[in-house]
Amino acid sequence: MTVAPPSPHASALDRPWDLVAFDFDGTLVDSFALFLEVHNELAPHHGFARIEPGQVETLRQLDARALVRHLQVPGWRLPLIVHQARRLMAARRTRVAPFPGVVEALRELHAGGTRLALLTSNARATCEQVLGPRDWALFEDTVCGVSLFGKAAKLARLARRAGVAPQRVLYVGDQLGDGEAARASGMGFGAVGWGYMPLSSLEACNPQVRRQQPTDLAQLGAAAR
Repeated sequence: MTVAPPSPHASALDRPWDLVAFDFDGTLVDSFALFLEVHNELAPHHGFARIEPGQVETLRQLDARALVRHLQVPGWRLPLIVHQARRLMAARRTRVAPFPGVVEALRELHAGGTRLALLTSNARATCEQVLGPRDWALFEDTVCGVSLFGKAAKLARLARRAGVAPQRVLYVGDQLGDGEAARASGMGFGAVGWGYMPLSSLEACNPQVRRQQPTDLAQLGAAAR
């Protein structure tokens, strides 16, 4: 029997993703409160604006570039600021944990044969400790410490290492930068609604997959097979 090729109008759940790659902060783990703490701690040392509680919901609508401009973060000092922020977050990583349901979803995906990868700006040591050895081992490839605006090139390299065509890779994230990086590298974008940016803001990236709750990540298995 001849099987017809997938329709270009098929739903996201029908699309055969061969590899599902994940962002870390705001996608797999709840680190937003720590991000705010570290940002406000570094602000007086580098001369940029603090984030006050009443500003949070407004600023969550902004992508990374717009946020940097709004808070008047000196561009030439950004690499140093990012380095110091990673160091502070690493020292306090015991206060960060996966979102409820994430670990179970990753285990279910892996058990069902979905190939998993991780690509993040956070430090490798932080990611390993927060996830723990059992769940760290679920990822066949991990790329950590990616520069703030350097995800697209790293995603393309990730696909090449996996031997997978970019259009058959789904990158799951919580920020516009994740969606832009996925699009620039020819991949699908999976937008999540519990991270640093609201799901409504991520619609600008035209995501192929949308997930409202962390437990919904387990449903990506249907797309990966």
